Amino acid sequence: MPGGEEKDTRLALIALLPMWLALGWLISKAQWFWSHRPDMQFGYIVLLLCAFVLWDQWSKRPALTFRMNWFFLGSALLGTALLFLMQIYQAAYGMMPAVLMGLTLGAYAIAAASIHYVYGWPGLRFFAFPLLFFLIALPLPSFIYTPVVTGLQQKVTAIDVEVLNVFGIPAQRVGSLIQLPNGAVGVSEACSGIRSLQSTIMATLFIGYLTLQRRWLQFSLLAFGMLLAFFGNLVRSLYLSLTANAHGIESVEKVHDSAGWSILVFTAVGVAVAAWLFGKLEKWLKAEEARISQQAFGNKSNIQKDVSVSNAP
Repeated sequence: MPGGEEKDTRLALIALLPMWLALGWLISKAQWFWSHRPDMQFGYIVLLLCAFVLWDQWSKRPALTFRMNWFFLGSALLGTALLFLMQIYQAAYGMMPAVLMGLTLGAYAIAAASIHYVYGWPGLRFFAFPLLFFLIALPLPSFIYTPVVTGLQQKVTAIDVEVLNVFGIPAQRVGSLIQLPNGAVGVSEACSGIRSLQSTIMATLFIGYLTLQRRWLQFSLLAFGMLLAFFGNLVRSLYLSLTANAHGIESVEKVHDSAGWSILVFTAVGVAVAAWLFGKLEKWLKAEEARISQQAFGNKSNIQKDVSVSNAP
């Protein structure tokens, strides 16, 4: 009944208050990075997408259970202890990505305890995607972020140098620099592709979750988007190197932003087309499965008819 469903909704929202408080507190901490770091400004978009997923899928939530067990107690105690310790560490050393990671673990432990108490294990599965998706909006600790960015810079630089040599342009890799005859073009942190990679992961996960049902298609869309982002940034840095070789190092500044926006549009269009094709593929697979199932059912019916006829007196 509509009245009973509305009552359950109010009851669930109130019972999940510890989760809302923990996540709200975590968001208040993450806002500093969203406001002060250009590469993390998409965090606000991620937050809105998480809210949309919860709103869109809320009618499919599991039934209320209100059951307290060892998981609830252990997760709640662990989360409270982590938040207490990390808050003390933050007060002493300030807010850093590593501190925020510890605060995130504590907030998520409290959220897991709250969800499990209200909905049980089905509730954890229901809330898994929006909670995990929100992690994209949080900065990576330096021991993870630095190797990723450095690895991307080295790969982009090495491939660009090889392509330039194939084109007959003498180029050498010096760290994250592409040494040309008339100067050097640097592959900076932004040019490594980390920003486009973060944005593409966000887009493919969100689109895949809402439009695709098969896990392997969702992961395929994610993998394709990541490869597309890397390829697009590779083309961007190669174009800048060719421009520098043809018109001088000073010409790079004139086309740097336009090249970045062009690759962003290229990646967005590529992800949209891939999502559309994967959606078509999933529909075709469903139709084929239905056809095979119907054919198998028809063959079974024919066999039963033949048996009935053969057994008739």
